[in-house]
Amino acid sequence: MSLTNALFSSVSGLETASTQISVIGDNIANASTPGFKEKRAEFSAVLGQSITAGSGFAQIGAGVLTNDIGTIFTQGVFETTQRPTDLGISGRGFFVLEGSFGRSYTRSGIFGFDSQGFLVDPNNNRLQGYGIDASTGNSNGVLGDIQVNLPLSPPQVTSSIELGMNLDANEPATGPFDPADPNATSNNREVVTIYDSLGAPRQATIFFTKTGANTWNYNVALTAEDADPADNPGTPDPDPFVVQTGGTGTLNFDADGQLTGFTPATIDFDFNPANGSASGQSVTLDFGNATGSVSTTQYRQSFVTNFVSQDGFAPGTLSALEFDENGKLNGVFTNGVTQSLAQIALANFGNVEGLTEIGRSQVIESVESGPPVLAAANSGNLGSIRNSSLEKSNVDLAQQFVNLIVSQRAFQANTRTVSVANELLANLVSLGQ
Repeated sequence: MSLTNALFSSVSGLETASTQISVIGDNIANASTPGFKEKRAEFSAVLGQSITAGSGFAQIGAGVLTNDIGTIFTQGVFETTQRPTDLGISGRGFFVLEGSFGRSYTRSGIFGFDSQGFLVDPNNNRLQGYGIDASTGNSNGVLGDIQVNLPLSPPQVTSSIELGMNLDANEPATGPFDPADPNATSNNREVVTIYDSLGAPRQATIFFTKTGANTWNYNVALTAEDADPADNPGTPDPDPFVVQTGGTGTLNFDADGQLTGFTPATIDFDFNPANGSASGQSVTLDFGNATGSVSTTQYRQSFVTNFVSQDGFAPGTLSALEFDENGKLNGVFTNGVTQSLAQIALANFGNVEGLTEIGRSQVIESVESGPPVLAAANSGNLGSIRNSSLEKSNVDLAQQFVNLIVSQRAFQANTRTVSVANELLANLVSLGQ
């Protein structure tokens, strides 16, 4: 009869209200969990029976049931941290993890390096990414563990030198240049540190000797310590400097002090082989940079160097790590080199609400979610990476407390319905006594 139906409908209401309160309690409990997404209990009415009424059919409900526990995948706000390996995803996608139980996915970006240099989450799952093609600096498309194991950045030999300076037009003519007496046979000098094949610094000294009006000679030399002893057999004592092959040329200026031409130089530096570096290192010398904004001049002003550049550097050790918005893990080395080491991979699904939760902020794919689509961060429809940031839970505590009040009232109302139906049934039983 109808009173019995009312009891069963009220019981289903108690069950769904309890489910709602449990879901709200879980949301509130995870309000501070990075990457947590709000859950929502979704209900549907149960049809009990249809009866014939005067105007047709009338339907009587049989209560309510929990249809689904949905997940709301809205973007959470970001919290800035002081750890460069704390990562957040701005947009769509999940971090890809590999662990002892296989592949899983997460929005929680708490990562750190283990003892072997692997980037792992607090559960020791390894973050997945792509290697870097050394020739292009871009992803090589091979998915694997992200591991940092680069103790040194290799050196780069010097292959070019650029100089921009002013040579004093008031200097007297001197010369010719004599490496045995450089002070008396040159007007000015500039020392440039260059690097050999092993990354060892060498001192290249460029001597400038005025030979006439608007005309200068330059000579590029190594100190006796840096030069090959075979090139400096002076007796009884070797010269303090050794001019290198191809390291001699001229500079010409016009009446306005502008450089009108110079002898392009390709210098073959013959280093002292004691440290094992390669000999015959070719280096080009240019007295005006590529853009022409800094060039060598000859004004009646004291000698000054305005610009000096060379493209070599020593080996360097890893000093810092940083992620960019494309998910590239860049290593900063002590020699000033920044090198991309890996790129984070993200996964997306056709139906993210169909993913199956396995706890510890991880999900796995299911039939409902469909297979993952893997690609580099900030490509396609995948989100970008924010370093030193964590995506906070998208739970709105104010809304959760309002929902909690509504669910509490719904539970109380259903208990009242049970109480009323019980009293009516008791009255009905008393009629037979």
